[in-house]
Formats: sequence, C-alpha cells, structure tokens
Amino acid sequence: PQHGGTFIDCTFGGGGYSHAILKFTGTKVLAIDRDKLTQKYANSLEKKFPKRFNFFQEKFSNLNKVVKQNFNPQAVIFDLGLSSFQLSDRERGFSFGSKNLLNMEMGINKYSAYNVINTLDKEHLATIIKVLGEEKDGRIIANEIDKYRNKKPIKTSQELAFIINNAKKNYNYYKKNPATKTFQAIRIFVNQELTELILGLIGATKLLSNGGILIVVSFHSLEDKIVKNFFNLYSNLR
Repeated sequence: PQHGGTFIDCTFGGGGYSHAILKFTGTKVLAIDRDKLTQKYANSLEKKFPKRFNFFQEKFSNLNKVVKQNFNPQAVIFDLGLSSFQLSDRERGFSFGSKNLLNMEMGINKYSAYNVINTLDKEHLATIIKVLGEEKDGRIIANEIDKYRNKKPIKTSQELAFIINNAKKNYNYYKKNPATKTFQAIRIFVNQELTELILGLIGATKLLSNGGILIVVSFHSLEDKIVKNFFNLYSNLR
C-alpha cells in the first residue's frame, strides 16, 4: 500500500485491514462484509476517507455484484473465520457459554444453528460434524444431540456444549473445549463458509490483473486445503 493502488478487503470486520491500508494516501479500499454489525465501523471510515473508501454489506461470493469489471485491484484480501466481536457477542451464540438463542449466523443466512441442530436428521448431522469439524466422535455426538432434542428443543450454545461434553469420553482431559470441533462444523454449515470461500477465490482471481496479489489468512485445515489447492492450480496454469 505504500506504493498506492486500489485494494479489496473481503472480510471487513472491525476495519483493521482497511484502516491500515488507508493510512497511505495513494490508496483506495473497497470493503465488503456480510455482517450487518460491521456497518458502524464502515461508517466511521467513510466519514474519515469519503473519497477513498466504499463499503458494501454483501457476501464475498457476490464480489461480481459490487465490483465493476474494469476495477483492477492491487490486492484482494480474505481473513477467514470469526471476528473477535462476533465471538465475544454472547447474543450471536458462537461461544460455548452463550445463554442466548443458538444462532451462529454471520449474516445474510438461510437458517440458524438452532434450525440445524433441532431439525436435521441425526445421520446428516453426524456427517456434518465428522466432515466439517473433523470430529472422530461425530456419530456419538449426533446420537446424544438426537436423544436430548427428542425431549425438548436445544435452545442455547451452552446447552449444546453441555451435550457434546457429555458425549465425549474423559472430556476433562482435553486441552481445548471438547465442543470446539462440533461448534466449528455447525458454524461452517450454517454460513456455508467453504462454498463462500471457493466462490470468493474464483471471483477475486477474475478481478486481479497481472501482478495482482491474492492474500488469504486461514485458520483450519479445511480452509487451508482449499486455498493451497486453488493457489497451486492457478499458479501452474500456462
């Protein structure tokens, strides 16, 4: 950014990346985020940099909707996963101790974690937990969830974490909360994060001109495999 140019921040969040780029006077930033709570951070940057910053509340799979075809960014940036304010907001249901309604929606969603946990058949639920959470006890956890919800709906993240902990053997010996992988799986499914990532990478690649940079920060192996395979494919195209 010290050399100027236009940048696309695909995961605006609290605006950390965008603000850092805009400190350099020759830069412009187009930012997007699906979470409506990011609008207040975007408003702050729009006031500070009215001619150099634009924000759109949209999923990054729809990059083509907000970016013009002749828009050639210097770099497109993705910082995947949860933002700190999403995790700390107990009303969103992302954290294990949340007593609010089981949600986990990042924004512009078709369904919530409450819908998934209480309505999907246990076979489908087991597959989601095993594949998207890379959780070896996926079937055991799904069976425990099914047993519990047959008595009453599972309403909070705290309830769900309690059920998962009971399903996991010797859970007191785990370094991480035993519910970590299952929560990851449900969150990814609710927000269709892997599909979003693939479509976002394709859209970003179409926008970049020769010499443009695609930057992706990933946090777990599922994202990592997609990004590495994608980079490998495109870097080897002739």
